[in-house]
Amino acid sequence: MPHTMKRFFLFIAIAVSAVCLTSCLTGEEQSTPLIQVSKYVYRNTPAGVSDTILLTDTLGVGDTLRVPIMLYGNYNNLTEFTVKVDTAELDMRLLVDSSALAILDPASQPEKAYLRFANDVYVFPAAMYYVPKKTGSLKISMTLANTAGEKYSPLNAWFMQEVR
Repeated sequence: MPHTMKRFFLFIAIAVSAVCLTSCLTGEEQSTPLIQVSKYVYRNTPAGVSDTILLTDTLGVGDTLRVPIMLYGNYNNLTEFTVKVDTAELDMRLLVDSSALAILDPASQPEKAYLRFANDVYVFPAAMYYVPKKTGSLKISMTLANTAGEKYSPLNAWFMQEVR
């Protein structure tokens, strides 16, 4: 009887391993991409003052902000990142380090807040650079896509920037 139980547990262990291994080999790991936005941002005012403020602080018209962001594909490759704003309210572009340009697709347009990634990019640093043109609550919408299925990608996020 003990010999039969050992075979039974061995069979169960092999079956569980086969299911797990098959999932890994077929690339079925899926994850939602992630946008990490810095809590602290760099500001230059029209009066020439340069300081660091919180992202949630109120801005003035004409202030220039540089907001560090990190894009994560997690288990999947990043494909696209877009920031959408009302161009009557904000001037927006993305700042990308020159060393990271090699992993961007030539179709990318950082000056229009659009990045398209080459293959095998899982993490990407950038910065949003924007200047408010008018007062109010200004909406900044971001979309990050990776190679995961429809259930997981794209990630749509937004925040409101208060301008006085």
